[in-house]
Amino acid sequence: MASNLNLGLFFKGSLEEDPAAALQELMRAILIRSQFLPAVRHALGWRGLKQSPAELEGWTAKIKDHAGVFGLFFMGLEPTPDRATGRFGLCYFPDPAEPLVERCSLKAAAVTQRADYHQRFRDFMQHIEIGELFGVGSLLLSVRQDQRALGLAMYGMSALRTVAREGVRLPREGQMVQLVAPGGYDQDLPAFEVALGFFEVLAASVTFNLEQAPGSLMEARYPAHQRAYDASGATFSMDAPDLWDGVLALGYGEGNVNDLAAAVGPAKGAPSAVIIADGPETAPEAYRDRLWWRAHQLKGSISVDKNILGVDERPPLIILTGFLGAGKTSFLQRFIEYQTQRHRFVAVIQNEIGAVGLDGKLLDYTVTEIDEGCVCCGLAGNLGAALRDILAKFSPDYVILETTGLANPLNLVDEMAALSEMVRLDATVTLVDAANLETALARSPIAADQIRAADVIVVNKRDLVDAAALEAVCERVRSINPRAPQFRTVNGDLNPAFVFDVDGRPTGRPGPAASIHASAPDAGHAHATHAESGLWSRTLTLARPLDRRKFLDAVAALPSSVFRVKGLVDFTDCADPMLFQYVAGRFELSILPRRNETERFLTVIGQGSDSGACAALQTLP
Repeated sequence: MASNLNLGLFFKGSLEEDPAAALQELMRAILIRSQFLPAVRHALGWRGLKQSPAELEGWTAKIKDHAGVFGLFFMGLEPTPDRATGRFGLCYFPDPAEPLVERCSLKAAAVTQRADYHQRFRDFMQHIEIGELFGVGSLLLSVRQDQRALGLAMYGMSALRTVAREGVRLPREGQMVQLVAPGGYDQDLPAFEVALGFFEVLAASVTFNLEQAPGSLMEARYPAHQRAYDASGATFSMDAPDLWDGVLALGYGEGNVNDLAAAVGPAKGAPSAVIIADGPETAPEAYRDRLWWRAHQLKGSISVDKNILGVDERPPLIILTGFLGAGKTSFLQRFIEYQTQRHRFVAVIQNEIGAVGLDGKLLDYTVTEIDEGCVCCGLAGNLGAALRDILAKFSPDYVILETTGLANPLNLVDEMAALSEMVRLDATVTLVDAANLETALARSPIAADQIRAADVIVVNKRDLVDAAALEAVCERVRSINPRAPQFRTVNGDLNPAFVFDVDGRPTGRPGPAASIHASAPDAGHAHATHAESGLWSRTLTLARPLDRRKFLDAVAALPSSVFRVKGLVDFTDCADPMLFQYVAGRFELSILPRRNETERFLTVIGQGSDSGACAALQTLP
């Protein structure tokens, strides 16, 4: 018996007033809410999610068991009686090294080897041609007008096949090389199989969000044709008895999923095969164990990542500040993408002066916005309320407070003490516009205070000034804040491993600075390397409990070249192990929640000369 839907749990859109906007909002809610709890997100199969800014809804996603990246985008409405139905295009951008590239078209395979390939598919909504090259099918999201039935369907060919009738020959090193034999396949991509991988994760997410399993399944297969082209470039269709055009649909709530599939199915006459099921017991073997039947049973939990890292239960809070136009939102988007790829959830509190915070509509996650004022001035008390609301609903691995460009973070010092039970202040990150620093300093003293408050300074837009001007900017910033490390970036593209992933253990693994090449951003950009930034990393093994006073004296003596220390420490006056966190002169000790961690160590990150920087700490063990 079909269950009643409760879309009101997470969907507030109006299907009657603006069905296109409502369906995009519904898809957004399904995607975003599936990311909130890291353990659930991982179980569903998500491995990364990023919104691709454009007029219409677009996303890139990594999912389990796929080396490449999927692209999902809204195409428009489909006419269906008594339903609002939207079609979403689905692309798959293979990893350049995965075997599937060999089954793509020659043109698509060549694109995967270009230096700008990653950037182009990451912003695929801005590059229509790349979406056309790597399309694998489409999805339908349909809701009955009374919101008592929801359908999710997938369309795709068993294989996207293109025959080169005369073959393909291209010059290489002065000779003509036969790339495709006459009558051979330029493309033979198993589109339905690839699309099904994404569909299962998305359908499981629908099940999880609706808190109910689908009540019906239908698969229909229609005859299909393969494409061909001749030496002149003319294209035509050819019979292909082994190919089929597939429709897979799931129905939730009331109604019959067959109606949805029939209303928007391929106009190719009667299907050659149809499968109908009302649950996993009656489903064909290929669909019997799919996660969409049981994802409503998943339960949230505290993030596994936090337990692995040995941190306390309070999520770290990063204050992101910088004068107007410095590039805070670009930095934030990069940071979220980096953490999402590592199965971590970032909660964002965003503050804008004015009636509406526009940046909140552009980010990867639904954010908590504090509008009509400045969080560092009149709305400081609202920060606590926003944090309580976030922590009541989710278990974030990071909380980021993005302040308005006119905010003075020094005014948040008192507020941080009051919030220490909920979050742990990790760092204040200030972005500086290299091309407009002097203008900002002249316009407002707040620009200098933002630099003065920083634990980490990102000198952004370095590509807009020459080398001499860049050095002058860095020296000017250093005169305001001589203790904070500086990083030089383009588009706010700082690898978070430089600063935030202090995870060193005495296991022989390289520290964050030493391993930065392994997690470097995409090639083809002007990135700061760890060598250019002068970073170094040391991990000290602690063989026995430490004298607390001597330890704190050593910490107080750390030079300004050390800006980050993290580790697990035993003290002679305490029975419990302690977690030590140090950022740019500020430190915190807290009891480790888990008692089964046996290693004791300190990982130290610095910038510039490391001569004697760790000397005081090294004498402690």
